[in-house]
Amino acid sequence: MPRFTDEWVVTKSLFEYTVGGQCDCCTFPSLLFHPDGLKGLISSVSDLETDAADAEIKATESSPFPPEMREHIWADRVKVRFKMKKEMDSYKEFLQEVEGGEAGLIHWCTEELGSTALRRIFQMPRSEVEEILTNRYGICPAYVAIMKCVVDQVANFGITKYDNDGRGEEELAFEKMLTFNRRGGFMLGIVRNDAEIDEDTLFTFVSVMKTLGGPKLLQRGPKSSNRDEEDGGADEPMREVMNEGGGPSFRSDRRITRLIIARYWADQIISKYKASCEIENNGED
Repeated sequence: MPRFTDEWVVTKSLFEYTVGGQCDCCTFPSLLFHPDGLKGLISSVSDLETDAADAEIKATESSPFPPEMREHIWADRVKVRFKMKKEMDSYKEFLQEVEGGEAGLIHWCTEELGSTALRRIFQMPRSEVEEILTNRYGICPAYVAIMKCVVDQVANFGITKYDNDGRGEEELAFEKMLTFNRRGGFMLGIVRNDAEIDEDTLFTFVSVMKTLGGPKLLQRGPKSSNRDEEDGGADEPMREVMNEGGGPSFRSDRRITRLIIARYWADQIISKYKASCEIENNGED
């Protein structure tokens, strides 16, 4: 079996979950918290971000995961997306507060932060994704096992030979720019080898920051017909949940992983910008 494919994620996550065991919260039947059971959980995610509910419900009939594990995976998928959705306003409000908007932020990053600080910001250890999922969003071992493998899959995505996961222009651009280095973790080539800031990459990331504020958590592809408008984009729902071999696809989980990475870097820029403004305001006083 080729490494880092969706089939590899299934096999490795099942092993990790079996070996790692469950936490106390996993002893409770998660489906009791939704009146429509697994179907309700899946529809909750689809109502938030995708049109893939029917495709996923159909896919669960042949799911390789044990029923209890599958339930916990979907419960945590709902939880993560719900909590991330609630955080979107902070990104929208930040760009509204920045003097000069997106252009002003690009200017500040270039003139105030500079290449050294930007190079340092745009590195993220692979383990940080799991830390965020566990500590900020409180996911349980079943979904942790999945996402640990998905993070490895994102880090080695080129090996899979899969098509791009992204659906919106900014999401696709970010996906193509994102790289992984064993020593530096996930990285963005914001600074060239000559220590000059890559203005195109910086512009693209600031555009990504704008999408973090919504209106959707995960971007949707362009609609080409009324039928696509109704169905959410032709074959996209099925592709989101099933791979070409008929097994589960982790495309949506990869998209969430990249979103977490983008937010990690955006949070650092926001923190440094606000700190800079506070120092400037104190100086004026």
